[in-house]
Amino acid sequence: MRCLKSWLWIAVAVLLTSGLAAAQTTTGTISGRVVDSTDLPVPGVTVNVEGPNLQGILSVVTSENGDYIVPQLPPGTYTVTFQLSGFERQQKTVAIAPTQTLPVDAKMGPAAISETVNVVGNATSVLTKTAQVATDFKQDMIALLPTNRTIDAVVLRAPGVHPSGPSGAYSFSGAMSFESLFLVNGVTANENLRGQALNVYIEDAIQETIVATDGVSAEYGRFSGGLVNVITKSGGNFFSGSFRDSLFNDNWRTLVTGNDAHPFPPTGSTVASDSKIDKTVQQFEGVFGGPIAQNRLWFFSAGLLRNQVSSLNTIAPLNLRYDAENDRKRGEVKLTYSVTSSHRFEGAYTKEALDQINNTFQTTSSMDLASLYNRQQPTDLFTLNYNGILRSNVFVEGRFSSRHLSFIGSGAPFTDLIKGTLLLDRTLGGRYYSPTFCGVCDPEKRDNDNEYVKATYFKSTKDAGTHQIVFGYDTFNDKRFANNHQSGSDYRINGTRTIVRDGVIYPSWTPGTTTVLQFNPITIGSKGTNFRTHSLFANDNLRLNNHLTFNLGVRYDRNHGEDAAGQLVAQDSAISPRLGVIWDPKGDGKWSVTASVGKYVAVLQNAIADSSSPAGQPGTFVWTYTGPGINTDLTAPTSSLVDSATAIQRVFDWCKPSATGFCTTGGNPTTASLPGVSVKVPNSLNSPSVMAYAAGVSRQISNKAVVRADFSYRAYHDFYGDQIDLSTGTVTDQFGNKSDMDFVVNTDTLKRRYVGGTVSASYRVSARTDVGGNYTLSRLWGNFDGENNASGPLTSAILSYPEYHQDSWFVPEGDLASDQRHRSSMWLNYGVPAVNGLTISVLQDLASGTPYGAAGVVDTRPYVTNPGYAAAPGTVTYFYGARDAFRAEPSKRTDLALNYSHAITGGTRKVELFIQGQILNVFNNADMCACGSDVFGNGGAITATRISTSVLSSNSTATGKVAFNPFTTVPVQGATGNWDYNSTFGTPVNRFAFTSPRTFRMTFGVRF
Repeated sequence: MRCLKSWLWIAVAVLLTSGLAAAQTTTGTISGRVVDSTDLPVPGVTVNVEGPNLQGILSVVTSENGDYIVPQLPPGTYTVTFQLSGFERQQKTVAIAPTQTLPVDAKMGPAAISETVNVVGNATSVLTKTAQVATDFKQDMIALLPTNRTIDAVVLRAPGVHPSGPSGAYSFSGAMSFESLFLVNGVTANENLRGQALNVYIEDAIQETIVATDGVSAEYGRFSGGLVNVITKSGGNFFSGSFRDSLFNDNWRTLVTGNDAHPFPPTGSTVASDSKIDKTVQQFEGVFGGPIAQNRLWFFSAGLLRNQVSSLNTIAPLNLRYDAENDRKRGEVKLTYSVTSSHRFEGAYTKEALDQINNTFQTTSSMDLASLYNRQQPTDLFTLNYNGILRSNVFVEGRFSSRHLSFIGSGAPFTDLIKGTLLLDRTLGGRYYSPTFCGVCDPEKRDNDNEYVKATYFKSTKDAGTHQIVFGYDTFNDKRFANNHQSGSDYRINGTRTIVRDGVIYPSWTPGTTTVLQFNPITIGSKGTNFRTHSLFANDNLRLNNHLTFNLGVRYDRNHGEDAAGQLVAQDSAISPRLGVIWDPKGDGKWSVTASVGKYVAVLQNAIADSSSPAGQPGTFVWTYTGPGINTDLTAPTSSLVDSATAIQRVFDWCKPSATGFCTTGGNPTTASLPGVSVKVPNSLNSPSVMAYAAGVSRQISNKAVVRADFSYRAYHDFYGDQIDLSTGTVTDQFGNKSDMDFVVNTDTLKRRYVGGTVSASYRVSARTDVGGNYTLSRLWGNFDGENNASGPLTSAILSYPEYHQDSWFVPEGDLASDQRHRSSMWLNYGVPAVNGLTISVLQDLASGTPYGAAGVVDTRPYVTNPGYAAAPGTVTYFYGARDAFRAEPSKRTDLALNYSHAITGGTRKVELFIQGQILNVFNNADMCACGSDVFGNGGAITATRISTSVLSSNSTATGKVAFNPFTTVPVQGATGNWDYNSTFGTPVNRFAFTSPRTFRMTFGVRF
């Protein structure tokens, strides 16, 4: 009996890991079953599939069980024709989305005496007939709405997606914003460090975008959040194209003044009031495609030009206004070639040249124009795909893709000691005189490449249903090359303060601890990181009968990660089983009840996995300046003040640096550290993962409407952490400096959970009118946010110096910063009956506010006996109450677009002029939601640059705050207590704390 149970468990495990739904790459699949009027299978039926995105006609014949499959279809609209002598001919029109497997069945009756064609229109949707929780957005629909037509515009319309990460980055079903996957024509478009999507595409070239969160095929990996799959157009048998000119102007918006509860600028604050710049920015887009050889070779091309100018302020006291410029030139070319109807190749190349004028490390800390620099940021995407039909039931696919991103000139244009040394003001926290980083050193490169092969086998059986079995190999390499110079000369001087006279900044440096010279040499050059993931996957889309379909799958991922020094830091592996089931109660495709469970494994984070590398990372050596004071008399006449160059020379005259850069006078460094000494990856790092559970129900209402509701629960695992405790020990560097060893590890001592319900619906009222929308009710809670605006992915300190903090106030549980309980997006495209060519489009967005808490720092060292650490932490974070005690205001926004098109030629290939005017935030709602943006982007988040969250604690410089024992004492709030809210707490820091103001923009052009 015991052996029987063991075999049963093995059988269940094999079933759960035998495959998953055939939601493959950038193509879709049509499959189905043909029966007669008595529901008996009809073998030998010829099924023809044709459409404008397909070269020629694909023909298959139903099996003895009446089943058929047509895979590897480019997304688009297709006509499926069923023909067999003695039966009536049927046609069905369907739409296929990328990653979708669509069942298209037919019931064929006897042929009538008078031959007729039964045409059945079927407005299918990716919302139904699949366990995948996904939404498909056609770019034609997005272009009608008042959006900027980017990936952002699409993602913001999807359920389960929250623009509540740092700086408005997207959290998919509670995931950290860097843990989702963005694909453009199969190329991974994620930026290597923060995981955000690079917008290297032309908006008018996009055909459609699918956003998926749960029930995703095992074919897809390297994410634990969501999947965004963007497909661009591919030409066709007819020449077509468009030209568009879009106009933006910062002056075409209202000034942000806040609301009654939260005026802007805040009363009594030093925050600068809102201002505008009157410069019109034009974005030119053109697309053109067509046949080189009919049904054999197609081309598609696209281009974009935009010179975006924005006005920025430098930090006080100069308060200079300057214009920052982003000059973009972007192009795409794609070729699609069918050697025969069974073998198709497609290649696409996209290139962007971006010149950034007056860029800076951080606009909020740059004090003068000398902190600015000009840099180039070239990016390219390349992909080559092959799709082949080897037999009627055997199909193969292969792809190679790559992405390159470089930063050229990002920093100081000089490397000498005088012009290349960065100066900092300790009092204001600002930077001046020379840019941060080195612009004439090695360019930084952030690249990736991906190789992928897949085979599909179709098996039709009488008793065991039909199997669409897919298996393949996928390898991805995340690469970064960077020598992280902190300044042009590798030196910086952190001085006491500055003196401003007649628009000139003079350093004021007092000898002693308030003025230090810092040297940041790179002793070992970077070899470039190589974080490669090897993956195997197997899928089986099992259609048991008209009522039950199972999606069974497994993915095996193995990391082989080498840091910038060539050290192996990751060689872990993970098995990701995924199971989905679709139940059609009536077997007619109108109702679908779905459920899925799966494990999703994110990509290894480059910056964290490379944190123990000595290569490309700067060391830090600090000397306290003890030379003569420089401009210490704050009231001295201007004529007696020395300028920055002279002041720098005096510091180096005191230091007398050797050929290796170290001071020969002034004694040993007061602090010294070398990369790769005190930080190690002791064991292989694991990629973070999530277990996701989902269930849903959908209903196809006639051929015009569909509604779907889904429930999702997610539990995240394998967080990144820094372990510093008595077991990790200490280490001594070559200078005799002793420090505590930091192990970068994975940990499940942290918690991150997400639960959400979504409802999505769409209704095609007529050819010119449609309405749709979705609503998400969710909660994200735990004790680790895992990311911030400055650094992106973070490691947790929960395992560091555990004797010096208590989890209940150091990492309390509560709603996390990305939690957004309610979010709704609704849209309407209304074709005005009385005016042909006029469409009115409305977007309505509603969202609840995101949480924040009162957190400060405390010094716990007086209350802890050092058990043997080399250096106990000076301060640790203390939450003065719940981490989610406060919330930003809920937001509402109504956007309007008026679209008008006029045909100037008729016939089947008409030419038309079009124009669109947009009004964003029609009613000028001013909610302090931390969700503001400029006219070119979307989203926002509560960060230090949007809503102030600073408090006055016992460790602050404010007087009257009494120290307390954080382990035994409940701190008292008040002017003479242990802590208090800062006077700016909960107030807006800049205009982006508010809903984007009422803004006008327009676009016009011609298409054919």
